Amino acid sequence: MDSTDLSQLQRRVRWAYELGRLRRSLLGVAPVLVIVAVAACVAHRPISTLWFGLATVFVGAAMLWYGRDPQKAVLPGIAAGIVPLVFALCANHMHACGADGCSSLCVPACALGGVVAGLAVASVGNQRKAGPWFWVSASSLALLTGAMGCACIGYSGVLGLGIGFGAGMVPGLLRRAFGGKAT
Repeated sequence: MDSTDLSQLQRRVRWAYELGRLRRSLLGVAPVLVIVAVAACVAHRPISTLWFGLATVFVGAAMLWYGRDPQKAVLPGIAAGIVPLVFALCANHMHACGADGCSSLCVPACALGGVVAGLAVASVGNQRKAGPWFWVSASSLALLTGAMGCACIGYSGVLGLGIGFGAGMVPGLLRRAFGGKAT
């Protein structure tokens, strides 16, 4: 066998290997498509929900394909992001209207959901003694998943989600920084 034949064979084998990994990663994020479809049907602004949902699917598939810490962060990140997604979608359908006007519970629901998601990601990260790539990966997926619901009320909802998420991460980051001594 020639060296050129061998190098072509190696390239074909590598290509087949990477294609198989890509198929598995797409299969791994297929359930997220169901979440995106349900969220888009319930949301008042389905287009923004779909954009954030497609970003979640793309980023999740890339993390599953890449492997290592990002791969381990996919399930905890998406699971944590479902909390603000559900809170925002439910709050978006509840408005308190009276003689003084209408008030919306959407932004507080996004912020509260963000706090819960931040606490969840920090808890899993500390429990696993995970590295920084896990924290970044899980956080990005939690924020993208939650933004599917919070985007239906505009930038203020996504901003509330981000602020709440950051606040929820603080105790976990302190615990990680000080070796579990912070409460």
